[in-house]
Amino acid sequence: MNLDGFESCTGVEPSAASDGSTDIQNKKEETASVQKLPGGLKLGCVLAMAILLLAFLPMAELDPRFPDASKGLAVLMVTALFWISEVMPLSISSLLPMGLYPLFGVVKASALARKFFSGTSFLFIAGFLLGLAIERWNLHTRFVRIVLSQIGNRIQFYLAAFMLTTWLLSMWISNTATMLCIMPVMKAFLSSLEGGHPSFHSTMLLAVGYSATVGGLSTPVGTPTNGIFMAMFQEFWPDEEEFSFARFCLVALPLSVLLLLCVYVLTCTVYACSGARIVVNREAFLGTQQLGKITFEEMVVSFNMMCLVILWFTASRIDRFPGWKKWVSTDLDSGSIGLLLTLPFFLIPCGRWLPSALRHALGEDRCQSVCKGPSPNYILDWESVKRDFSWEILFVFGGGALVAHGTVESGLAKVIAEALENLGLNIFVFNLVVVTVICFVTEVVSNMSTLNIFGPIMATAAQHMGSSPVQLLLGVSFASSFAFMLPMAGGPNMVVYSTGRVSVRQMARFGFCLNLVAIVVGSLYITFAMPVLLGDRYEDLPMPAV
Repeated sequence: MNLDGFESCTGVEPSAASDGSTDIQNKKEETASVQKLPGGLKLGCVLAMAILLLAFLPMAELDPRFPDASKGLAVLMVTALFWISEVMPLSISSLLPMGLYPLFGVVKASALARKFFSGTSFLFIAGFLLGLAIERWNLHTRFVRIVLSQIGNRIQFYLAAFMLTTWLLSMWISNTATMLCIMPVMKAFLSSLEGGHPSFHSTMLLAVGYSATVGGLSTPVGTPTNGIFMAMFQEFWPDEEEFSFARFCLVALPLSVLLLLCVYVLTCTVYACSGARIVVNREAFLGTQQLGKITFEEMVVSFNMMCLVILWFTASRIDRFPGWKKWVSTDLDSGSIGLLLTLPFFLIPCGRWLPSALRHALGEDRCQSVCKGPSPNYILDWESVKRDFSWEILFVFGGGALVAHGTVESGLAKVIAEALENLGLNIFVFNLVVVTVICFVTEVVSNMSTLNIFGPIMATAAQHMGSSPVQLLLGVSFASSFAFMLPMAGGPNMVVYSTGRVSVRQMARFGFCLNLVAIVVGSLYITFAMPVLLGDRYEDLPMPAV
């Protein structure tokens, strides 16, 4: 506020004006003194801890055989500190190892730079482009509504249908995007229930959110942690054949199905114990879910997706079938295959630009090319991808590769692995402890950070204990997604919490029960089922290399 001319404009006595000016000035000073940098105290504490770790920890000697182990531990702890505190964005904190490892002489910068971007990064890009195409043309919404239109009037069937469709969609598009897409349909359904039943609303929302989380476990492109596992496999055992798309699904899909069934049984148990009888107004619900004819763009994306999934699954050896790569090019991997099929989305024109004869043959109503945003020209365009692509995850992928490389190169992984071996735990108890720790750590730390921190150490520890490192690395990857208790633990949890129909207490109670179930099921699965599914292929792998 400008106070020039205050006296003449108001006719106030000079002394009064002076007093008023003094009061206003004092208030300004008080306001200025109250204002603080948001998160300033937290930032100061994190920086102080980081400086202390970097100054004193490298001086310690963890093992005379590995003089750089203490330096590797210092870098790992500082990176983990920034990941956990989130004083910087996760993607920016992931760049810290690129500067810190060369600073302490652990790894050359040129060697780290070659690790930052890998074939798995391109697999993630391909998966994300496919997901963006599905979302842009509402193919996921059509799929959900087609399934729901076939269900009767029983609430258990609707619950199963919502969970199943969410689970299937989250295999191919991000868990958060899946929940955001399905939420309008969910809300319309819950509004059609006669008698309200708010407690069932919250239970069903949680069940569908958890379905998105466990669905992401099923495929390499379902959640970023799966991609990080693929990158670590390439990093640790570069001479091995690629861990194929089909092999990953063979191992991950049964666990995902088991967890989905557990969520459904828990939800039905809660519903049965409540004693409520819920009536679905099927006609009112389906009346809000009408869709027009399938569009040209939906046809293109559906065909492309089917081709891509078939090629991913059949690229490498399946029993006696050697995989089609043998006859085309053995240098292809899942990432390059994905790009070969998703990049044409930028070249295929939308239905409204097709020749008139083709539009007439398909039907003009199928070629309207209606989507969110400005009128499109192609199935995908750079502006929409630039806006919706999660670029930051590529940085986290790269940062995780740097941490894995530095942890093994410095000898830190071996030092910790030998200490764990000396505990004398049998393999099941060891797996149970590891899964439990990671399950609860990932409630407060991002799942990608959790895997990047624990993955290299646990793979080396498994090797020392005479177990398969691939099995435990997969177990750590899966357990990093067992985040069911808190809203900030994962995207689906936050979407469910944002509806205002689920309290933190409800989520924590249901999520804690599911955490316990996931820990037991996951530990048993890793110890007894995974060796059968993987066979003896990875029994004699060398120690993780760099």
